[in-house]
Amino acid sequence: DAEQGKKLYGQFCASCHGQSGKGDGAAAAALTPKPRDHTDKEYMSKMSDDDMLKVIKNGGASIGKSPLMPPWGASLKDDQIQDIIAYIRTLCCK
Repeated sequence: DAEQGKKLYGQFCASCHGQSGKGDGAAAAALTPKPRDHTDKEYMSKMSDDDMLKVIKNGGASIGKSPLMPPWGASLKDDQIQDIIAYIRTLCCK
């Protein structure tokens, strides 16, 4: 459910990735590397839903990405993560 995912994205992801998904959230200025731009169709189309689920649930380091991406598995259920992924797909792959 992309609409539910949008709400969850705003709550859990937007502080770093930005509300529009461009990687320009308020916390992004202090982060190196910068948060992923979820509107980057070329990059995001190469990421499988399984990889996105792993990185959201277990953190960036779980798939060799930035350890600054925190694990959200203790806060989000798998179906909520799937909703977030559905929303991210609307940002990059319209």
